[in-house]
Amino acid sequence: MKKVLIALLAILAVNVYALDPIWDMRYTFGPDSKASPKLGAGLGIRSNFNSDILFPINLTSKITSNFDIGAKVDVQTYNEFDHMEASLDLGGRYRFKPWNFVEVDGYFGLNRNNGSAVIITFATEQFISQNFATYYEARAGFLDGVTGNDGYVKFAVGIIPTLTFGKFLRCMVEVNSSGSVGHLKDDFMVDIIPKIELSLGSSKIRLDFDIGILKESNNNRKGIGLYVITAL
Repeated sequence: MKKVLIALLAILAVNVYALDPIWDMRYTFGPDSKASPKLGAGLGIRSNFNSDILFPINLTSKITSNFDIGAKVDVQTYNEFDHMEASLDLGGRYRFKPWNFVEVDGYFGLNRNNGSAVIITFATEQFISQNFATYYEARAGFLDGVTGNDGYVKFAVGIIPTLTFGKFLRCMVEVNSSGSVGHLKDDFMVDIIPKIELSLGSSKIRLDFDIGILKESNNNRKGIGLYVITAL
């Protein structure tokens, strides 16, 4: 198993592609069914293996046992900090069962040419055993910040099988797909995203690899992400 994992990571390190922007439009650092701590914070970095770097920063809070809120700022730099763009996501989720929730995110471009969007998410996580679970997610995005100027609505679906090794290590493989009504042919994507997450007390460190598996015109950005999330 260890040799297979090492070989897989070596392949991914030279052939990874960035996922659809709709998957960044949330106040968390990706799909996750776990409730927020009373107050949590996160910092990340994602590179496209060039001079463009994304820095996401977020704060989350559990208001009640069923309701979380949060905010995230994404700062995108281009050409070694010659140009910067920023966006803000404000969101909240209502947990109607321990592992099921509905989430609403408002995405706002903070630069003049950036659009805005509203994203609605339904998600559930099903536990098959103590060490294996599968997370399912369906999303719908509205407004030009996510659909583009000619789109009407963008849909996205994802599934994440997860293996947990003790209390410290989780290995996940996210498979997701997305496309816009209005120009589905141009932006339809399917991505496979292996993830490794290490828990250290109240903090987590996660490494993501993004792999686009459709035509290059749709999935043409390489990328790798590192995230640190902690309870305050």
